[in-house]
Amino acid sequence: MRVLICFILSVTCASRLFLQDTGFLHISTGVQVQFIVTDPVGRRTGEDPRGVPNPMQGKALKEIPGAQYSLSSVGDSPSADQKPSPEDLQFEFEYRLRSPDDDGIYTVETIGITLGSYTLFVDVSPRRGSTLQRFRKEFKGITDMNQVTKYHLTYSGIPGVPVVLQKISTANTFRQDLDNSYKLKLLGDKGFHKELSNILDNYEKHLSKKDTSNAVKELVKFQDRITEEYKEGTKSRDKRFVTADALQILSYDVKYLMDQLHDKSKHDRDDDKDKKRKK
Repeated sequence: MRVLICFILSVTCASRLFLQDTGFLHISTGVQVQFIVTDPVGRRTGEDPRGVPNPMQGKALKEIPGAQYSLSSVGDSPSADQKPSPEDLQFEFEYRLRSPDDDGIYTVETIGITLGSYTLFVDVSPRRGSTLQRFRKEFKGITDMNQVTKYHLTYSGIPGVPVVLQKISTANTFRQDLDNSYKLKLLGDKGFHKELSNILDNYEKHLSKKDTSNAVKELVKFQDRITEEYKEGTKSRDKRFVTADALQILSYDVKYLMDQLHDKSKHDRDDDKDKKRKK
C-alpha cells in the first residue's frame, strides 16, 4: 500500500512538473516571405523558396523533431470555386516548447518571395496550468525576391528572465531596407534616396577603415535626415517624404548598428586596458 501511494505521488508530481514548463511556440509571416527556423542546437525547419519553380512551395527542411511548418488561411474559408487572396494566407511554424530543455536562441531567417511589406509575428503561449513565460511580439519588415533578413529570439521559460526578439541588422540589410523603402514608395524622391545611399556609402567606408567615430557620425546624419523629412512630409505635399513605416524600419537599423559600434568600441577599450596592465 505504501509503495502504491509513493508511486501515485511521484506520478502526480511528474505531471505537475510537466505542465509547469511546457507551452507552444508559434511564428508566422505573410506570404511575401518564407522562413526557416533554427533551434538552439542548430536544427532547422521551414522552407527555402530560392531556386525552385514555385517559391510558394520551397525546399522543405524538417530537422526539428515535432515542429510543423505550413501554409494556412487566416480568413473565412473560400468556396470550392474561389481561391483565397494573399491577404488571407500566411506561413506558420508550430512547436511545443519545454523549458529549460528548449531555452536558448532561435534564429528566424525570412527569405523574400516578392517585393513587399510583411509582418513577422512570434508568440509563446504556456499550456493551461503551466508557469512557462508568455511572450508576444511582432516586427514589420520589407523584402524583395531572395533577400534574407535574420531575427533572433532569445527565450527562457523562467518567469522574469528577459526574452528578446530582435532583427539582426547589417550594412547589407540596412541598404536593402533603404532600397525597398524607395521601391515601395515608403520613401519619396529619387534624389533623396541617392542622398541617403551616399551616407550609407560613407558609413561603410569608415567601417572598412575601422573608423568607429566617423561611422557613428554618418549613422547620426542618416537618422537626422529621415526624421527631418518625416516631420516635413506631414506638413506638406513635397515629393520628398518618409512614411511612418519607413521611419520605424530604418530607425531600428540605425540604432542597432550604433549599439554594435558602441559595444565594439567599449570592448576595444577594455582590451587596451588589459594589454597595458600586462605590460
